[in-house]
Amino acid sequence: MAAVELRGVRKAFGRTAVIHGIDLEIRDNEFMVFVGPSGCGKSTLLRLIAGLEDADGGDILIGGAEVNDVPPAGRGIAMVFQSYALYPHMSVYENMAFGLTLARTARHTVEDRVRAAARTLRIEDLLHRKPRELSGGQRQRVAIGRAIVREPRVFLFDEPLSNLDAALRVAMRIEIAELRRQIGATMVYVTHDQVEAMTLADRIAVLNAGRLEQVGTPMDLYHHPANTFVAGFLGSPRMNLLAATVTDVNGAAVTAALPGGGRVRIPVIADGVSAGDGVTLGVRPQHTVPAGDADAVLPGTVFVVERLGAETFCHVRLADGQAVVTQAAGDVRVAAGDPLAVGIAADTAHLFTGDGRALPRHRRHPLAEPPAPVTPAAAAPPPSR
Repeated sequence: MAAVELRGVRKAFGRTAVIHGIDLEIRDNEFMVFVGPSGCGKSTLLRLIAGLEDADGGDILIGGAEVNDVPPAGRGIAMVFQSYALYPHMSVYENMAFGLTLARTARHTVEDRVRAAARTLRIEDLLHRKPRELSGGQRQRVAIGRAIVREPRVFLFDEPLSNLDAALRVAMRIEIAELRRQIGATMVYVTHDQVEAMTLADRIAVLNAGRLEQVGTPMDLYHHPANTFVAGFLGSPRMNLLAATVTDVNGAAVTAALPGGGRVRIPVIADGVSAGDGVTLGVRPQHTVPAGDADAVLPGTVFVVERLGAETFCHVRLADGQAVVTQAAGDVRVAAGDPLAVGIAADTAHLFTGDGRALPRHRRHPLAEPPAPVTPAAAAPPPSR
């Protein structure tokens, strides 16, 4: 396998710039996910790595070698598309073998690779069928198998689950994660679905309007978003972002006035903010607390209740018109029109400057450091005898 490195990569279509000087290193054997809203440039960036588009500037390296002028067939990559791109007149076996046959690979090698990939993907009994005889999930397995048999240095996935229904997407997501563990490959995966990104990735690259907003592990981005864009994009439901005003600053914390007249003292470093500045308070629905346990309270009225079984999400309208979502127990008794006070815990709240930049936590704060690894003994202590 091989690492992929992007150095100042740029791309424009006509006068419209879509990739703005991206620098990114994808490590050998890493599962990197590009995520962002439609039109952010994630698929274009993948196509630049594949060689299906030519970069207007910067360098692309695969395995340490520059590939700017290398055609797709010479880059050692295999790509899985959203549309499957299977030949309808060929059997599953012929579709999976086509690239190897075209490359004049020995027949016994083709046979061995196709059947090995089919076993891995659990489609051995489908090799004689045509694509029209397969379900969407089976077609996607065939497309992935066609990539596996090529034994590429890098796998590229362009929204491969977008055409599947919700239940099948979950099943295929698990299969892709399992496949990655089995073959141990460098993989770059494009999606607009932040749940896919969080559950599959070793690291996530968040793109917005052709620019790289933040790169990190899923939990890094969840707990330490660099700005309001990342904070609002990752997490389901999204992080609550509320307008607030700084009332006091000291070396240990920033105090902000909240909608409804309350105040909260958040342990962040006052990097470039002072009293009177407008800021954004961020708190995830999962981090809201009962009013009695809160450092500050946001009083409001419930206007939508979403019951998901294990949990309930209450959408609350505050007095100034802003909305906030809070997570409650699945069987909580609440209905639209009920008054509800949303509790804020200072230790899990975030503050962002007027231009959207996150104020950093103090080094010793629980959210400022990555979680300690769990040892097998700590995860499952041996039973006492």
